[in-house]
Amino acid sequence: MNDVVQEEKAETRFSACLLFSANALARAITAIGDEEFGKFGMCYSHAYLLCEVVGQPGISPSQLSETLYLTPSTITRLVEKLEQKQLVRRESEGKKTLIYPTPEGEAIQPAIAQAWDRVGARYSKAIGENNICQLTQQVFKATQALGEGL
Repeated sequence: MNDVVQEEKAETRFSACLLFSANALARAITAIGDEEFGKFGMCYSHAYLLCEVVGQPGISPSQLSETLYLTPSTITRLVEKLEQKQLVRRESEGKKTLIYPTPEGEAIQPAIAQAWDRVGARYSKAIGENNICQLTQQVFKATQALGEGL
């Protein structure tokens, strides 16, 4: 973790624009997630998907798509990466494809939980715990109102 205190960036002429500010926020929080999950060769999207598969063995790609607000093609790509890492496996049941965790996928869950804790702690330290809760609720409500972009 970088111990250097970062200076607050100055506002720009785009700071009042939701599109600009939301994307800047997304880049900042993604960088934290990528750093924490990168410690064990994973990105945060892989972690979300793996947590869902471990929590619901035999989940379908369409269920994952709905739960994670990702397109089916993105789900396929993430599952393929996790298969390469031998953390999940796909099984066909007739026309349906179901996704299951491997023993390795289940075993990595404690490391994923610790990474989520570190991510949350970094957000809380930078923004404040109450602010994080409020911001998360507001962003998700806005996502639902705008149709999730899917």
